Amino acid sequence: MDAEAAKRIIDRNLHYEEVRRLLVKLVQTPSPQTDLLEAEPEVLSLIRDVVKPELERSGLRPVIDDEGNLVAAVKGKARGNRLLLVAYAMNAAPSTMQNPYSGELVDGSPFGLQGECVWGRGACEQKGSLAAMMAAVKLLGQCKAELPAELIFVTSAAGETGRHDSLAHVMARDEVKAEWAIVDGPPEIQLGNKGRVDILVVVRGKQSHSSRPWEGINAVEGAMKVLERLRALMPYPSDTTHPELGKVSLTPTSVESFPKATHTIQSECRIVFDRRLLPGDDPDKAVQQMRAAIGDLEPFAVEVHRKDFMYPSEVAQDAELVLALTQAIQVMLGRAAKYSYSTAANDTGFLNAKGIQAINFGSRDIRFQHTDHDLVPVESVFEAAKVFAFMALHR
Repeated sequence: MDAEAAKRIIDRNLHYEEVRRLLVKLVQTPSPQTDLLEAEPEVLSLIRDVVKPELERSGLRPVIDDEGNLVAAVKGKARGNRLLLVAYAMNAAPSTMQNPYSGELVDGSPFGLQGECVWGRGACEQKGSLAAMMAAVKLLGQCKAELPAELIFVTSAAGETGRHDSLAHVMARDEVKAEWAIVDGPPEIQLGNKGRVDILVVVRGKQSHSSRPWEGINAVEGAMKVLERLRALMPYPSDTTHPELGKVSLTPTSVESFPKATHTIQSECRIVFDRRLLPGDDPDKAVQQMRAAIGDLEPFAVEVHRKDFMYPSEVAQDAELVLALTQAIQVMLGRAAKYSYSTAANDTGFLNAKGIQAINFGSRDIRFQHTDHDLVPVESVFEAAKVFAFMALHR
């Protein structure tokens, strides 16, 4: 289908009011991150009781896998690049935000935004792009237009977990294959992002009563020594610099000691570090760098473990997918595309590592992520929906 024909279909069938309705409905449905992560019942309920029925009402037949992820396929001619759209159901916990699930329509001007906005937790992150992708996919189900190649829409039960497990589970299914992928992201075409490896340092000592500290070996003191030896690596463990992403970083994000008992010299202390990665970095080398810096720490026993890992990502501005998305923005929104990079880790690097050309795009606005003013302009979500629909119809 040529570009003008695709635009006519979208202009005729995609409506602002419908996008707003979907966005409000999603925001009003709680799906927070909890200790259960992807198994959180409210996250699974959003997918099962909101996303799935909405798609079914448009004539689609989505399925939910054994981990709660939704997959909906729209068949095509198989002459173009198969396109995967990836959205997320989980959002940050409400924390101190007022009326986090109101879905209220508010004026964006006090927040430096234009037009009416939807207020609620996850609006500026996962739920804006989720609403945009849903609106585009529902349009395809309703208008019955023939696609140049298959479109696969995934709503992952993840969104805040900081690992690839959920999408990896989806991609392991034989029917989920694609050449191109667009993952929830900002209104600019996000060409790259840092990766991340979580590194756990365990310091072991000897437990004793705190009235006789000389009988024990305090793991808390050992943890202090670990932090001191790693001081030279924080915040920048390498001088290597990416022109857009800058340097990598090393940051302690959690300290916990055991046993959980009063008046007790601690026998174990665990420190979790967030080590960012640039495209091409080896996470195992990052772990080994920390081991070498800590070295021997007698009388303490120290272990350094590689934990959750997310791939860094980078796609060239002249890549086929980027050029196609650039055209979609020009045709549907009447403006030139902008490009960006992110210091955050996401699933895009995983897809690129699997041979699927992937970038980030959507309505995400990092200025309001996890703040007390979580909101998104409806127009931004509507524009993203137009672009997603064009990408499905014209490839």
